[in-house]
Amino acid sequence: MKKGSTVADQKTRNVNDPAAEILATSGLITMLGAVVAAVIAVVALGDGSAATAGLLGLVALVSFAVSMLCFAADSRRSDEAPLPFPSWLRAESETAAELSALR
Repeated sequence: MKKGSTVADQKTRNVNDPAAEILATSGLITMLGAVVAAVIAVVALGDGSAATAGLLGLVALVSFAVSMLCFAADSRRSDEAPLPFPSWLRAESETAAELSALR
């Protein structure tokens, strides 16, 4: 976190950034799509439909890759984000105990 910047300032900056919201939401939706496609692919494989299972497996892989790209783009937009997670899921560097000690 930058000097002089508080947790509230960082949260306000993320809330006021519509691009961060779009990237994070897109990443989560495509991740959900990847999970659903993978589950349906396993069910289709169990039913003996290898072509359907393969197609859904491919959809799951592509959806997963797109979600990682969305998370990585969201991470690059933030100065302090070393990991490709949505900006609102990142742990803050200051804990509540540290913040109360500063007051």
